Amino acid sequence: MIYGLTPAGAIHTILAVSSIAVGMIQVLRRKGGPAHRARGYAYVYALLIADGAAMLVFQFTGKFNIFHVGAVANLACIVAAMVPLLRSPRPPNWKYLHYYFMSWSYVGLLAAAATEIVVRASHLETRGQGWMVTMVMTAIVTVIGYILIERNRPAPMSQMVQHEGVAS
Repeated sequence: MIYGLTPAGAIHTILAVSSIAVGMIQVLRRKGGPAHRARGYAYVYALLIADGAAMLVFQFTGKFNIFHVGAVANLACIVAAMVPLLRSPRPPNWKYLHYYFMSWSYVGLLAAAATEIVVRASHLETRGQGWMVTMVMTAIVTVIGYILIERNRPAPMSQMVQHEGVAS
């Protein structure tokens, strides 16, 4: 077990690592269908609990900090990704909104994981070094995420070809 890990920290860690694995499968597999839906709900539920548990973890600074802001931002991305999907009728751009916000949720999760790994593995001497590593790792993962999100985004509805009156 990791030294100083609280029950909330353990729940957060286990569910965040599980979400990384499920999210990677989602990224690599075909979109749509029952398997995608099941993995998607597993990802969403796990992150809702992981982000909630993160609100109870204060070991780094002893108070609300940038990591808590990241958890709130991740929660906002999940909600923004799920609302268009669950609306009836779905808005015309629901696939793009779902893709965009779910992708940013995953990028945020990966940025947090990369930061956690580097900070724990580096044995940094000062808190300032920890914040610098956090900023650098977050920036690197975010830039890579932005490039991949833009490269793989679904076409807007206006660009989809109409076949027999149905968008394809």
